[in-house]
Amino acid sequence: MKIRFMGSIFVVIVFAVSTVGFAQAAQQPVAGGAKAIPRTSDGKPDLSGTWKTVSSKVDPIQLTAWGLDRWNYNKLPKGNGARPNEDPIMNCYRPGLARLGPPLLVPGKSVAVRIDGESVPAPGGPASMDAIVITYGPHKVWMIYQYNQETRQIFTDGRKHPEVITDEDPSDQTSKWWNGYSTGTWDGDTFVVDTTNLRDETWLDNMGHENRQLHVVEHLRRVDADTLQIDRTLTDPKALAKPYATSATLKLMPNLPFQENVICDQYYVKKIAFGYGGLLGINNHPWQGSDRSISIQFVNPPDDKK
Repeated sequence: MKIRFMGSIFVVIVFAVSTVGFAQAAQQPVAGGAKAIPRTSDGKPDLSGTWKTVSSKVDPIQLTAWGLDRWNYNKLPKGNGARPNEDPIMNCYRPGLARLGPPLLVPGKSVAVRIDGESVPAPGGPASMDAIVITYGPHKVWMIYQYNQETRQIFTDGRKHPEVITDEDPSDQTSKWWNGYSTGTWDGDTFVVDTTNLRDETWLDNMGHENRQLHVVEHLRRVDADTLQIDRTLTDPKALAKPYATSATLKLMPNLPFQENVICDQYYVKKIAFGYGGLLGINNHPWQGSDRSISIQFVNPPDDKK
């Protein structure tokens, strides 16, 4: 019995050493000096880490008649963007998966604040919050967003999406969630995330495009040791005439600290006099209460008529 016990200890030690050796081997440089893509014990690319968007591409949105009607109602009478009083975020709702991105608050655009006729960057604007942490749990992958500290759990145990409960009462959201219900599978080295059961109160973006039957499919691929590519396809037969695609490139930033970011506080509770302070993230900036002339200019907005 004593010999068998010692033999068991030997087997455990050998297994532990080989596991450590495998993990270390995955980290060894490849030919040319480039770092190898880290992999988990099952051989799949390890997606864990802190990632920040460095570039993105967003296709123009093509709407159904219903979607166009809703957008015409939500958008500003003049200029580009949506009426703040209609924006769910400005009314303390959570942003929803479509607007979380990456890229954050799609479609992409640049925002400039003009003070006394001069254009200056918006300090602490939404783009500075476009970072996520990916980590693993038992039979699931967790995604944690810096923006509003949102979280998603992506089930990897082979389960199906729950059935959406339909009711004559359109406010019934008991089978829907702000970030939907996500399941994940591997297609080679690409992690495919399929999300349904998304709530109706959210928007597709910050331009006033609504959704009602949203379905989001994401493809996550670790291009190299420091780069993650996330491609998303959004479909909604009620609102979108054709699928709406976004693509984002993220870089690994292990030392990037997450700042506290609560959009209900920014967008609603602390709105400053000219109404857009929360949107630009400048609530506590010295400009607040200033007598100087401040206006918002949206640059290069997407053309939804294409």
